[in-house]
This record gives sequence, structure tokens and C-alpha cells, in this order.
Amino acid sequence: MQKRRFLIALCILLVLSAAAFAEKITLWTWYDGSLGVIFRKLVQEEFVQKTGIEVEILTVPIADIVNKLLLAYIGGDAPDVVELYTNQVVDLGVRGALMDLTQFPDYQEVVSGLYPNYLKQLQYKSATFALPCEIAWPWTYVRTDIFNDFGLEIPNTWDEFATSITKLKARGLGTFYTHTGDAATITASRFLAFVYQRKTDIYTPDGTASNLDAPEVIDAWMKFTSLYTDHGLLIEDPFITTFADGNTPLGVLQAWYYYALENAAPQIAGKWTVAEIPGTIDATGVIDRSSNSNGLSWSIVESSKKKDLAWEFMKFLSSPTFTENFARALYESEGVRIYCATLGFLDQAPFPEKHKDVAQQALLNCRQPTAVVGGYMADRCIDFAFYKVYLEGVDPKEAIMQAAKESTDEIQRKLKEFARFISKIE
Repeated sequence: MQKRRFLIALCILLVLSAAAFAEKITLWTWYDGSLGVIFRKLVQEEFVQKTGIEVEILTVPIADIVNKLLLAYIGGDAPDVVELYTNQVVDLGVRGALMDLTQFPDYQEVVSGLYPNYLKQLQYKSATFALPCEIAWPWTYVRTDIFNDFGLEIPNTWDEFATSITKLKARGLGTFYTHTGDAATITASRFLAFVYQRKTDIYTPDGTASNLDAPEVIDAWMKFTSLYTDHGLLIEDPFITTFADGNTPLGVLQAWYYYALENAAPQIAGKWTVAEIPGTIDATGVIDRSSNSNGLSWSIVESSKKKDLAWEFMKFLSSPTFTENFARALYESEGVRIYCATLGFLDQAPFPEKHKDVAQQALLNCRQPTAVVGGYMADRCIDFAFYKVYLEGVDPKEAIMQAAKESTDEIQRKLKEFARFISKIE
């Protein structure tokens, strides 16, 4: 009996010892509530149990995550893996807070399984500081019943979109266009589609200055601002409610509104559809429907002492198996649809077949903004310039020229400030 007790005690001791010395990494994510429960369950069942690597998952509000990360990094208490908005990655990476993932020997193999257009905002020179996870594209939402009653066509170009705004306004109805994500980027995100459709960018190719004063960008700016000042495009709107009640039967918004409308407005099922974002006719007569996306991403913190384990976890989070299982579990449990950067994701995702082709094309036409040191200032300058035009009646060209100067000044200042870091990146 005594020998049996000794063996039981020894087994318990061995189990506790193994647990104490088990390899563990820490993740900061914004997933909480029911999404967090599903996320944790999949990580436990599909990663922890199969690899033996424990993952401590801590929920941090996405709005606070950068400041908390910097404080934790300085204090030596940062996580191993962190979830960030894509526009936050390069500034942190260039400053040395995030690891350059190209150092891993299988990096190229991993990113070859992701949509390449969603890597751009996560890269600076030869370095890549994150892997994309959740993504979204903007497209057009239309109340087909109302459009049919009024004899209106779904707009294919921004000129047609402007005409639709005017016709709907004449009937007392509104039109809305917005973009969700980091609050500082919303105006710039709406504007970028007009820029990309002219095959240019808001930065110079070498990333050392603003390109907001280029003729093509100014032309894009004039078209963009005129939708609000000349045609009456709504600047704010509770779209899910107004789309459902018919007061705003036309909008250009991100893909996540699809499931929001499915869940919040079942009474209009079959009365609405989606189409690609309005485009700009190029010199060859083809409609360019390029658009932009600010998504979410996974990064390894540079101070992590378990980078190899963190990379194994990152690869798991970016794998088709996890992204497809996560998307399906969220939809089946909560009616939530998420979209991930894994190649072929939509082929397996729980997404309505009738709109899959439109979604595939919209995804392929979508790109992330160029990452530039100090580029956050361009977003702010665009926002300031827009409200000068919209609220104060400032001349649009004057406003964007001023934004170009201020943006260039900040980029140049940051390039000097971060020169010692940048010099380490080839």
C-alpha cells in the first residue's frame, strides 16, 4: 500500500514537473467574448495538444495595444506574439520592437501561401514584420428592390456613383461611403481607392516624400471631395439601420457589413445584393476597380526569447487548416463571417455561392497601403485636409497641397530620427 502511494506521488510530481517546464509562449489578441472562446478552443485543440507548446492568451483592446506593447517592451514584459492593425506594424518594426520574419529559413514557403497584395503594408525594404490574418475588402451594397422601383442601375464607376447619389437625394434618400479600422486612417482609406485606380500612390516610389501633390493624386482628390461637397454623399450614417429601412439604399463599405446585415436585418433578405466597388475608366477603356484594405496581422516581438516557438505558432495561425476552421466555427456558432489572407480561403469559407465570384474579384483587386516611415502623418494630413474642404469650404487643391508639404516634412523628420534603425535594414 505504501509503495503504491509512493508511485502515485511520484507520478503526480513528474506531471507537475513536466507542466512547470513545459514550453510556453504568450499571445496578445483583441479576440474576446464568444470569438475569444472559439479562438482559444481551436488553439488548444489544434496547436497546444499537437505540439506540446502552451499558449497563454491575453485579451488586450485593439485601440490600446500599441501603447501597452511599447510600455511592456521597455519594461521587459512584452508578449511573444501580438495582434496589430496592419498600419501599426512598420513603425514598430523599424524602431526594433518587432522581429523581421525573413530571418526564418522557411519564411518564403510560409508567405507563398498568403495573398501577396496583403503583405505590402507589413514590409519595409527587405524586412517583413508581420503576417496578415484578418482582411476585408470594400464593395457596393445595393437595395435592389428600391433600385428596381426607381429604375436605377448599380453604379460601375464613380461618375455613375455620383449620379446615383443625386438621383437618390432627389427622392429624399441617402448614399454612404466609409471604411473601418484605425480611426486615424478612415478618411485616407476612403480616398486611396481613387488614387490606386489612377495607378499611383500617396507616396513617392522611394518612400521619402509625399506624392499628394502629383497631378494624378490631385485629380483623385478633386473627384473624391466633390462627392461630398457637390453631390451630398453622407459623411456619417448608421448604415445597418438605414439600409434596412430603405433610407440609405446605396453604400460602399467593407465586407464585414455583409454578415452584419444578414444578422441584423433578416427582414430584407433577398432585397439586396453586393457588387464590386465603383471604378475609374483607364486609358485603355477598362474600369479599374482597385481598392484598399487595412486588416489585422500577427507579429513576433523582438524581445521574445522564444522566437522559434512563436514562429511555429504564427505558421499555425496562418495555415489554411486554422483559418478555415476558425471561420467556419465562428459562422456556425455566431453567424459571424471573417475573411483571412490565406490563398484560396474563400473557396472553403462559409460564404454564399451567389456572391463568391464577386468576393473573389474584389479580394484580388484589393491591396494594402504602402508602408512608409512617418506615413501615419499622411493619413492625418488627408483627414485634416478633407474637413477643411468639407466644413470650412477651403479650396480642395489648396488643402491637398498643404497636406503634401506637411506629410513630406514629417516623413523627412522621421527618416532622420530612425536613421540608425533603418540603416540596419537592407
